[in-house]
Amino acid sequence: MKLALVLAIAAATHSVTTGTIKTPSPSTRVFNSNVSGTSPALINRKPNEERPTVTFWDDDHATEVDWKKSAAKGGALMCALEGSDQVAGRQIRDTREPPSAASRYNSDLKTELHDWYWRETNPSTFSCSFSEHWHLAHAMRSLGLDGKPASEGGDNQCYRIEHWNPENRDDKGNQIPAINQWYSVPGHDKQYRATKAHFEFGINTKGGAIYGLFLESALASAKSIWGGGTKEPNRDDLPQLRAFSDIMWAFWVRNNPNVRNIRYFFMIGISNDLTNQIIASCLRDAGAELSEWPGTSFSTTTDQGHALLGSPNGATFAYFLMQHKAQLGQKTITKITVFRPETDDDLSFVDASLCFHVADGPQPPPDDAAMAATDEAGARSVQRTSLRDSRDVKGISVISMIRIHEIYI
Repeated sequence: MKLALVLAIAAATHSVTTGTIKTPSPSTRVFNSNVSGTSPALINRKPNEERPTVTFWDDDHATEVDWKKSAAKGGALMCALEGSDQVAGRQIRDTREPPSAASRYNSDLKTELHDWYWRETNPSTFSCSFSEHWHLAHAMRSLGLDGKPASEGGDNQCYRIEHWNPENRDDKGNQIPAINQWYSVPGHDKQYRATKAHFEFGINTKGGAIYGLFLESALASAKSIWGGGTKEPNRDDLPQLRAFSDIMWAFWVRNNPNVRNIRYFFMIGISNDLTNQIIASCLRDAGAELSEWPGTSFSTTTDQGHALLGSPNGATFAYFLMQHKAQLGQKTITKITVFRPETDDDLSFVDASLCFHVADGPQPPPDDAAMAATDEAGARSVQRTSLRDSRDVKGISVISMIRIHEIYI
């Protein structure tokens, strides 16, 4: 049986949606796979604006097609995580010899990010207040993590990076809109246009955690401001450096004496429709409800764990580990925990969050043996790969490079 799955990586189509409380109406839901789950209201949020309320509907489940695609994608990502770099490179159809999954972006990227017109701005004042603002104090304590921002003596430092220059002004002192901002990149002959993409995230190098907060990919943002929300941008016009996994890495390695100390990834306050539908399906299968920490955990050896890892909010973390095996060692994701904030709010008025548990993985077999075993089993992975990078947030959505895998079972 031939199963084709689209790895729309991106890390990242996660974000928190603003707006009024919605009435359950699964039949009227619209999911756009090119959008990271960020609402127009969030795109225009003020830097220190209060976190909006997002509704999670426990009876709005993933369709059979979406479930199978996400589970297959998650399974493929687990194979890449647990294989060697060469095996992972073959899986993503890398053209180097020998093949490798390693990202070409493996430093702090200060020069590269600036060249590609990314600018750091101030994150929200509450972003790294995981215990107080996000109401995750028990989860933080249980995992041995500090829940305070660095500004209050805590271990968490938040960052926000945007793909435009908010300081650009015209002759009259007016801010130049992102759609009218153009830039050149050393070594490239063309002019590029700003997308106004943004990634806001937290890093705790001491505790070993990375938190995804407010995220919108270059593809999703360009579609919104260049194409009025309807026209897909030409991917050649997007910044080559746009994957959330690469940007996370750039900040993770800065002033970090132990880059291998990655223990947890979080997506906080998920609003992406497809991810929420997958979460609802997983909880239904487990006979569980969305609950406070310890929540409900799903092993990545299960279909549920695969579906969560392959969801728009999961794949970017797999890429972070898979593309930096040389620096991190052989890391894998063992389980994914679904949980909600520790508040008295009604279940209908809280966001689901995800925690991805990272551990050292077993050393893979030699590449030749691994490939022989794969051939013997009759499973041939990754027949063709699109070089459109859907790893941008990635939608995660990860949305900037879409890799197409065909797996023969």
